[in-house]
Amino acid sequence: MTVAESKRDYYEVLGVDRTATRDQIKHAYRQLALQFHPDKNKDPGAAAKFRELAEAYAVLSDDTKRKEYDTTGHAGVSERWSSEDLMRDFQFGDFFGGRFGDLSGLFGDLLGRRMRPGTGATRGVDLRYDVELTLEEAARGGEKEIYLTRSERCADCGGSGAKAGTKPQACPDCRGTGQKQDVKTKKDMRLVTLTSCSRCQGRGQIVQSPCPLCQGGGYRFLPHTLKVKVPPGVDDGMMIRLPGQGEANANGGPPGDLLIRPHIRRHPIFERHGDDLYMIQSVTFPNAALGRTLRVPGLNGETLHVMIPAGTQSGTALRLNGKGMPKVGEKGKGDLFVVVEVRTPTELSDRERALLLELAKLQPSHEVKTSDSQLP
Repeated sequence: MTVAESKRDYYEVLGVDRTATRDQIKHAYRQLALQFHPDKNKDPGAAAKFRELAEAYAVLSDDTKRKEYDTTGHAGVSERWSSEDLMRDFQFGDFFGGRFGDLSGLFGDLLGRRMRPGTGATRGVDLRYDVELTLEEAARGGEKEIYLTRSERCADCGGSGAKAGTKPQACPDCRGTGQKQDVKTKKDMRLVTLTSCSRCQGRGQIVQSPCPLCQGGGYRFLPHTLKVKVPPGVDDGMMIRLPGQGEANANGGPPGDLLIRPHIRRHPIFERHGDDLYMIQSVTFPNAALGRTLRVPGLNGETLHVMIPAGTQSGTALRLNGKGMPKVGEKGKGDLFVVVEVRTPTELSDRERALLLELAKLQPSHEVKTSDSQLP
């Protein structure tokens, strides 16, 4: 399980500034990719480094993906595009001019991209699950049980879809390729159009004796209970990825991932802004004028003390260091800001009114005098 925000910054991966041009990004990627390509670099960590470089370049070289990344970070990119999506339209072989041969096969192995029909199977579909958390749960982190229904490879047929004792047969229409060719000749041009075989749905095989348990589909929908490790400080928009916990693929490919998106409930006292928390504390006029130490609640039920300095004005934010939310993947916490709201009494006793009148006589008037010509 990884959190999208824990990935290294794409600009840092390529060693470029956030204002770098497309040509600068391309040049940086080319130099690093040539250095860490597994065909050239036999270091055990080269493949992982190369995969990281490729993903960073696939995002930053595309204006739409780069804008999304600059706005929402890894969380937004992971939500909209899987690794397969990022690599699908990128021609790495053309980029390197064939220097390392067929790079599409290499990226297929490293990134799980879609294979050509007849040469392999696609990756399973990613699933998304929304989980609701209280602010306290988000601060503590820990394990959270979730319940979902997803497809699993049929245990009786092993995903083939064929009844026990039988096997799928090669499709007679496409001869096991999963594709059909439509060839047209126009003048001196020969146009070849490849389409998915309608009889076998592109699988290249047909099942003559379907498995009775899955009715020939190769998989079944089953309920699952999973335990998710929620990192302390998780926030809305972050994505928790569980590799291999998505939809299975009856064609034999790897399963997809499960993307878990937390939603934090509105808290009756605290308002969250990043790692910081804000709360409003009502203060009487005498306490704001004279100053006083007040007790305020902390997020985890603790009692905190905040000093209201003499002469504090309404709207003043007083900081309590380290009393906010934990920082995801880092040490330390944000801060808690206590916003003072000076409360003006609406009902006064005779004694209170007399005291305020006496105070008003003792203090010089600071009210702004407005001439009659300025009145509407």
